[in-house]
Amino acid sequence: MLQQTQVIKVIDYFNNFIDRFPTLKSLAEAESEQVLACWSGLGYYNRARNLHKTAQICSIEHGDQLPVDLNQLMQLPGIGRTTAGAILSLASDLPYPILDGNVKRVMSRFNKISDEKTSAYNAKLWKQVEELMPKSHCRKYNQALMDLGSMICTRSKPHCHRCPIMKNCKARISDQVALFPQSNKKTRQINKTYHILLLVSEGQIYIEKRNSQSIWPQLWFLPMFDTEQKLQSSNLFELEHYTHYLNFNIKHILTHRKLDLQVHCYKNTTTIDRKITKNKKWTAISQYKKLPHPTALVKIIQNYLANEDT
Repeated sequence: MLQQTQVIKVIDYFNNFIDRFPTLKSLAEAESEQVLACWSGLGYYNRARNLHKTAQICSIEHGDQLPVDLNQLMQLPGIGRTTAGAILSLASDLPYPILDGNVKRVMSRFNKISDEKTSAYNAKLWKQVEELMPKSHCRKYNQALMDLGSMICTRSKPHCHRCPIMKNCKARISDQVALFPQSNKKTRQINKTYHILLLVSEGQIYIEKRNSQSIWPQLWFLPMFDTEQKLQSSNLFELEHYTHYLNFNIKHILTHRKLDLQVHCYKNTTTIDRKITKNKKWTAISQYKKLPHPTALVKIIQNYLANEDT
């Protein structure tokens, strides 16, 4: 959960997840939708899918246990070198280094490590953490490095005067702390507009499960179209039987995309045949959060309800 996400946001999700799936076995036996529902709002949903796949593999191949071997761990979905090192050092106190964002920052400043090529830069950092990794107290050492980066050697305005390794930090000695770590080339964000259909009938909304090739794969969301014309021509539930109620737009940012979601609200006050299929259903507005869903759906429903109250 901590991959790409700050601790403060993870805490409640972690506690709820552990309450729901206290063992690898219980996670392995869960339905995919149950796992995604517990992850809804945290983002980067492939992490949840990989965690579920890993639990299933461990259940079949490792007796419901995580293997205590670096190579075996790295063969599991979603587990790279840093995550494997964190598992082995923090859980088993074994001498395996880690290289998360905090550790990268500490190491790059401590020895002024940089390179034009990202692969070479990372290789230098891994060589550094491997050379410095102690053979004992591995759990404390790795945790201390992460804490040093998150609390002292921060991205901006680092507290160098409080740093226990300040006397040997090459970036501090040369007054170049601000130049490290080197900045990676940022992926250009794409601006994209979608037209969203919000159908409301007797306190329920119509939602669909997104396909595996789309934005928010396997999550429940409202019908989504590239243009308003496509929305109008879809004839979904025969829009002429609905009353056009409201339009509003929502801005939503993903890792490499800025979304402008143009929401078109339609109401039907008469009883309709609410057909339910595997990937399409009506659900009470008060109950949609029980299904796996993206944060964008929460924003849309909140905006809709705010307009209902005015």
